Amino acid sequence: MLKKCCTRIRIFLSDQKMFTAFPFIWILLLFLQFPTYARQATKFDTTFTTEDKFTIAASLGMPDSIDKPLPAVILIHQGGSDRDEWNGFFDQLREQNYVVLAYDVRGHGQSTPVKNIYALFNDPNQAPLDLKAAVRFLKSLEQVDPARIALVGASIGGNLTGVGISKMGIKTAVAISGKTSAMKNLHGDGKLNLKSIFFIAADGDQGGKRTKWAKEMFALTRDPRLLAIVKNSQSHGVSIFEDDPTVKDQIIKWLKATL
Repeated sequence: MLKKCCTRIRIFLSDQKMFTAFPFIWILLLFLQFPTYARQATKFDTTFTTEDKFTIAASLGMPDSIDKPLPAVILIHQGGSDRDEWNGFFDQLREQNYVVLAYDVRGHGQSTPVKNIYALFNDPNQAPLDLKAAVRFLKSLEQVDPARIALVGASIGGNLTGVGISKMGIKTAVAISGKTSAMKNLHGDGKLNLKSIFFIAADGDQGGKRTKWAKEMFALTRDPRLLAIVKNSQSHGVSIFEDDPTVKDQIIKWLKATL
């Protein structure tokens, strides 16, 4: 498409009369000829469609300048929330030279509603299809290196990281406030094949259960792997960032090392 566009531009510019009559168009077309990698919108809203015909709303972020395909990070929010919970961290990742995609899980935000929102937290035929579509969407972009996609998820988003690692060729992941049984349920057959996951939980979340589950999932994961327990905190999901702001830096350090 780019080659065809540039060909049409060259033909247009070869017409001297058109150049003389419409100099502002000439300037615009010269701008359009810059390489697509070098000129990108930094953040915009988009949608993509799952294989079961759900429309998923998302925000896509690009670094200010791109000269080659870059690694990408998918952000998956917790249940009852939406993609806006990643505001701030979204831009922080983009500034670290990642392509960033945050989407609304079906039944949340601006994505297609569901009849039973609680069922999707364990149903392998719902939320995992949203993630599958998100991965497919990113791989279709010329700005993205398809072999270097990471997931960062909270709660149900954290549980979906196990599905992405096991089944979708995701290179690395961060699971915040996950649950072992839900991760297995979302996987479908329960036969997780986990590797390269950074597990994070607060020691007081659900009376310590989230810490217990983080340790269980960590034990099921092959190296590289990492476990961080936030002390003196009852926070769940991205609320952990407020209790321990260094967690964001730990995530970025993990991504730099594994992605």
